Amino acid sequence: MANKFNIELLEINWIDEVDDQTDLCAHGNVKLTIGNEIVVDKSEEMDHWNLRAMGMHLLRTLKDNHTKENLVGEHLIPCCGHHIDFLENEKNVHIQGCFTGHNFWVRHENKNVELTTETGNTKILLNFDEYKNVILDFVDKISDFYSESLPRILPEDEYDKIAYSKFWEEWNERRSKWKKTHHNNV
Repeated sequence: MANKFNIELLEINWIDEVDDQTDLCAHGNVKLTIGNEIVVDKSEEMDHWNLRAMGMHLLRTLKDNHTKENLVGEHLIPCCGHHIDFLENEKNVHIQGCFTGHNFWVRHENKNVELTTETGNTKILLNFDEYKNVILDFVDKISDFYSESLPRILPEDEYDKIAYSKFWEEWNERRSKWKKTHHNNV
């Protein structure tokens, strides 16, 4: 069995495929493979995934395990992520969605990462740097999409404004921590 992990960004867009500045969530399609098993692909029943929430959840797996008992988010590949909650004294935000999505399990072992598909049919062991580089390449594409789009117009509700800002604070902190040792980006 191949010890490979890949995330291919097939499409990225705003929900209505128009750069509506009030739309805060990048959506799109990915093809994610672990070993020889396709975890998710465009041929699914879903026409898009919430890539912003997916990116955050994957960034969290660079430090934390994602197991059935200890989730970093409801799904690593969520359909939705339409609401962000936070606690004043917590750094991490909570992203709420519609409870539809896909998972795979991530467990850190020394300087390796064990990935297991949700079906349990595939389990691979990767060097942490290899895993990290796949995640950061994917997350960078999402960050670039936001950078190249019109500036977002934040909601009028103060709680939602703060939650959105806290989301990006966590994203940028996690991303920059690992970018220091990420060698595949210019």
